[in-house]
Amino acid sequence: MAMFSPPKRNDMSEQPSHPSSGANVTVIARGVRVQGDFTSQGDVVIDGVVEGHVTTTAQLKVGPEAKLKADVTANDATIAGTIEGTLIVKRRLELKSTATVLGDVTCETAAIEAGASMQGKVSIGVKTGSAQKPASGGKTE
Repeated sequence: MAMFSPPKRNDMSEQPSHPSSGANVTVIARGVRVQGDFTSQGDVVIDGVVEGHVTTTAQLKVGPEAKLKADVTANDATIAGTIEGTLIVKRRLELKSTATVLGDVTCETAAIEAGASMQGKVSIGVKTGSAQKPASGGKTE
């Protein structure tokens, strides 16, 4: 009988490649490790491990078990996991109570829950056009 036959391994028809809203979403699931530069024009959800650079022109969501050793640039970001590196958010940054950020942070607005941990230089209320390039050509320590 057909109802007891094994599922087809390459059948992706039951898993939509993007949400019903039509937006592109890239998911790095728990147990997945990505090394290198990662760039997306759509939303990015990270629950795994990323090392390198992460850039999205849309929303970034970092889950509570995610670990990033990366310089990160996003339009908006919700962080619940760990980021070790520079974090540049063009608009709104939200740090959940489980978030840990070890590195410099630049954003226009921020919402930080009690329990979130940050270590590094923090610049809130800054348009990122000026944040991506230091104002002086001099060395900072």
